[in-house]
Amino acid sequence: MTALIALATTIGLALTLLTATAAPAAAADLLSQGKPVTSSSTENTATPASAAVDGNTGTRWSSTFSDPQWLTVDLGATATISQVVLRWEAAYARSFRIQTSDNGTAWTTVHSTTTSTGGEQTLDVNGSGRYVRLYGTQRGTAYGYSLWEFQVYGSGEGTPPGNGIPDPTTASLEAAYGPLTTATYTVPSPSGYGSGTVTYPTASGSYPGIVLMPGYQGTQQNLQWLAPRLASWGFVVINVGTNTLTDDPESRGRQITAAGTQLLALGDAPGNPLSGKLNGTLGATGHSMGGGGVMAALRDDSRFRAGVPTAPYHPNGNFSGVTEPTFFLTCQSDSVAHGNTYAMPWYNSMSQAEKLYIEVPGDHLCPMTGYGDKAKQGKWMVSFFSLWLRADTRFSPFLCGPARDADKNDTSLVTHWKDTCQF
Repeated sequence: MTALIALATTIGLALTLLTATAAPAAAADLLSQGKPVTSSSTENTATPASAAVDGNTGTRWSSTFSDPQWLTVDLGATATISQVVLRWEAAYARSFRIQTSDNGTAWTTVHSTTTSTGGEQTLDVNGSGRYVRLYGTQRGTAYGYSLWEFQVYGSGEGTPPGNGIPDPTTASLEAAYGPLTTATYTVPSPSGYGSGTVTYPTASGSYPGIVLMPGYQGTQQNLQWLAPRLASWGFVVINVGTNTLTDDPESRGRQITAAGTQLLALGDAPGNPLSGKLNGTLGATGHSMGGGGVMAALRDDSRFRAGVPTAPYHPNGNFSGVTEPTFFLTCQSDSVAHGNTYAMPWYNSMSQAEKLYIEVPGDHLCPMTGYGDKAKQGKWMVSFFSLWLRADTRFSPFLCGPARDADKNDTSLVTHWKDTCQF
């Protein structure tokens, strides 16, 4: 008996030591929030795919009312996936699979069920991949599939490769062109706007889309300098002409939405050079009334995930409800749309958005082709869109941190800088 007690004590002590010295399991990180996301369909513009990964349980993605349907998030780099959380709206999936992929084409199933009852589901999985997909095969109701949130947890998330985009430097971002070769395509039948020229990377892969909108009496020439610069850093850019030269800011906002819709449709349609080039994420930039149009698009169309209004003008705009990241670029000597009149009050009213405000020397034309310091303006815009449309954190230091300070503190370059860093 004494020997047995001694043996039990020894075993218990050994187990205690093993427990005490064992390394704790690494906590899983939320990898999916804010990342590019695509879906097989959406019920309407108020329920986009992006709403499922925005961290807001008051917004949702919903599909059309048919089977099958899918929702795919691009994590930006290969990661080890340990858990998926589904927060269903009333319209749930009875049968679905969770799948991972390295390339977005070949899929591996890591969870499958035919007896789901909806609600909030926490699924422990074991897999890896850059892409994670919910693939629904049978609806639980007569409606579509609807998720408040689609959350992917895991570890090993790397810096997004950005379709072969090298690490940015001050010199490379201030150059007139980025690292990717580009080509142009004229939209043959613009729908809802006047004209469109698309500049896109010729490399394989899919990219965010950006709409460029001119100002009053303006044409595509207004922002022609920006299209190839953005495209060569990994964006599909449509530079549009308006229905009429005098269209007001609200009309320009609707035309931004129309151009974004057609750009995504071209990406989904075979037989044109944009086929497969769009990843479903949209942004917009515009000058003057076009900048007011950008604000209207951010307010009204949840597909637009970031905006850069430049010298924006909108005399009746209320944009306190805008929640998407917004970069206001204004001109110190602007007598038409000074930042103190429009952009700064909007900035101050947007309590739920990540924001950047930069005022530079020059008059109302300072963001247009042929005016202002395009090396600096281009660096800021490329960095802003790369961070917020592609979740590429390599560009963040040029907006927040030491790489930013040389610009921010140069009074000959910047006359007012305000932001919500750190982002």
